[in-house]
Order: sequence, then structure tokens, then C-alpha cells
Amino acid sequence: MAQSSSAAVINVPMKGVKDKNQKKDWKLIFSDHFSLSGKFDESKWSFSPRGNPAWAKFLTPSADYVFQKGGKLILRMDDQSISDDKIPYHSGGIQSSEKFNLTYGKVEVRAKFNKGKGSWPAIWMMPENPLYGNWPGSGEIDIMEHVNQENVVHQTIHNGYVTDAQGGSSATHKAAYKEREYNTYSVSWTQDSIAFYVNSVHQYTYKRDADGGSKQWPFDKPFYLILNQSGGAGWPGSVDKADLPFVMEVDWVRVYRAAD
Repeated sequence: MAQSSSAAVINVPMKGVKDKNQKKDWKLIFSDHFSLSGKFDESKWSFSPRGNPAWAKFLTPSADYVFQKGGKLILRMDDQSISDDKIPYHSGGIQSSEKFNLTYGKVEVRAKFNKGKGSWPAIWMMPENPLYGNWPGSGEIDIMEHVNQENVVHQTIHNGYVTDAQGGSSATHKAAYKEREYNTYSVSWTQDSIAFYVNSVHQYTYKRDADGGSKQWPFDKPFYLILNQSGGAGWPGSVDKADLPFVMEVDWVRVYRAAD
């Protein structure tokens, strides 16, 4: 999950052109409607660990920052102090690694979030096993990212072909969304393409180049899901504490494979 560059997107559909991926029949293989209260379903998710990447810098494995309430998954970021964890912010994230992954299919996530200086909510996918090398070589699929006070979300592909030395990608698209409301963010992933949508409206498609090899198309291996509310480092920059807490609420996650 890295900053998107302003380079040209790949295969942005013209108005009125239908996306053939929408014609597929799909079978539900994984879902979570977060209908309980308290901790998330540990058979499906685990806390995303804190780490060196900017998005993971303040992740905190605590039910104060990721929990279910009112039929929603709540992911928070704030500046509340924790006596034995001396960092300036704490944020929440979960992932399905080692519990659920997929190779090809359709992923839909219905979510909403607030805006704020330094905020960085995201819904995305990473390879279960980076068989084509370290990031970005084995790929990344960013179903939705939002930063700061922007009135758009970002949908992005990363790999060794489109990602530059600064972490920006030429395979990216800015999409309008309904602010302060739930939106459905999705991808349809086949052997030859990854198509991105917001509220069922096709945004753009990244296509496999038969001559590009794994550098251009590392997307033939299992990927897992990540949901996180991050910020305060990397792409969004510093936090305006007056905007805290940052919160992303997830209504549901649904994953499908193409019906036989």
C-alpha cells in the first residue's frame, strides 16, 4: 500500500462501454457481515501486525482499535496513550492471511470512513507467499485507499512493471464516491485482468500482457485481504489531531469465485 503516482491509468473504460467481467456468474465462497459484538471472528481474521511500512507503523493489536459493534466492523485511529506502548498514535487493521485467500474471483466490501488530515483507510490484497520476490515484485491489489480530505478514492495495482522507485504506480485511478455514506468497493479478478468498481460502476481494468511475464502479471497466486485504518506516516503525511479519531466502518465483506 504505497503512494499512487499521477501517471496515466491503464484501460480506463469509455462512457457507455460495458465491462465483460460483470456478465460472469459468481458463487459466494467467503463472507463476514460482522453481526456480533466484540472481537472479530478469529476463524476468518487476525490483527495486522505493526511493522516498518508507513501504513503499519501504528497498528495496535487491541480490541480498542478493531471491534464489532452494531453490525459493523469498526477500525479506529487515535492519539490515546497506552502506558506500555509509547507511540504517538494507535490504529487498527485486520487481515485474512493463513485463514482465507483466493486466486481469481470477485471481492466486494461495503464501507464508509470519515475524512481528516493524516488519515489513510484502505481495503486491499497482498500475496500469501511472495513467490516473485519482495514488494512490489509479487504484486498488490488496492481495492480502495483514501487520504486526507480528498473527494476521491484511489484504486491501484502494484508490481515490478508499473511501480516506480518512489512507490508510485502508473496503474491507478481516482474514483468519485459518496462522502459520509457507505460505498461498495470491488474488484473482479480473472486470469487475464483485474477490473475495479465503485458502487458497481466500472472504473478501470488492468490487463495481463502475454509477453510481460511475472513482472507485469504476478497475479496468478493466492492473495489475502486486509482492512485497515492507518495514517500519520507515508502518503497522507502528518496528522491534524483536531480531526481525530479516524474511523472506517465496514458493513460487510463478500468474496466470490466464478461459477462452474
